[in-house]
Amino acid sequence: MYNAEIKQEEVSLGEEMDILVLKGKGDSIISRMKDGRVILFNRENPIFPELRPGVMVSSKVSFIAQNYIIVDPLAPPDTGVNAIKLGLDMVSESDSWEMAILGQAILYLIEQLEEL
Repeated sequence: MYNAEIKQEEVSLGEEMDILVLKGKGDSIISRMKDGRVILFNRENPIFPELRPGVMVSSKVSFIAQNYIIVDPLAPPDTGVNAIKLGLDMVSESDSWEMAILGQAILYLIEQLEEL
């Protein structure tokens, strides 16, 4: 949910960012900024049909409103380790301390395996 106590993250038109796609209500897909604002994906973008929850996509900000932003995907989504790590980063910032600890522990294990 939108949290007024958290300072809004600075974002500008044309800014590029890597975004983890999340499941929204029903069959919709969304993402969230750290300050709670919703990230919506431009449905008219030709890459939109390839998006699904759990993938990471490089996107460009095309519209900014007070409570949400709209982005355009720039390249086909990534389903690899980077998407998993980004998801775990989001979980480790969760309000639920149990989920945060699990996310941090799994992320630590992945990083240790990558060093082998």
